[in-house]
Amino acid sequence: MTRIFWIGGAALVAISGGPALALPPLPDWQQLESYHKQDNGTATAQKSILAALPAGTPIETARAALIADGATCRQPRHRAGIETCLIHQYSLQDDAADDVRWTLTLMEKQDQVADIHVDRTIDRHGSA
Repeated sequence: MTRIFWIGGAALVAISGGPALALPPLPDWQQLESYHKQDNGTATAQKSILAALPAGTPIETARAALIADGATCRQPRHRAGIETCLIHQYSLQDDAADDVRWTLTLMEKQDQVADIHVDRTIDRHGSA
């Protein structure tokens, strides 16, 4: 049986009877912003998050990892099998104070992560 543990707030390690398999850490949220600049979207961020929390990760482990990393998570009303986690940060890019929100939608099947969808929204508040 394989067990997955949250180590030091940064990485997941799967342990079975054989050698340990280290998974990449979750990206920090500033890193997500840099990914957005790289591909002008969320594909790189989504790939990075799925590498850290791959399909088959227990949903409780994924939720705990995201909360430990600063996200708030909840299950939308009347939407079994879906968990939404929000990362909210501020950006002072281009002399504008903006609210940046990353929404991670965890698709759940049999108490495990089946897929994760990533979305980014920004509320611009003008420039200085």
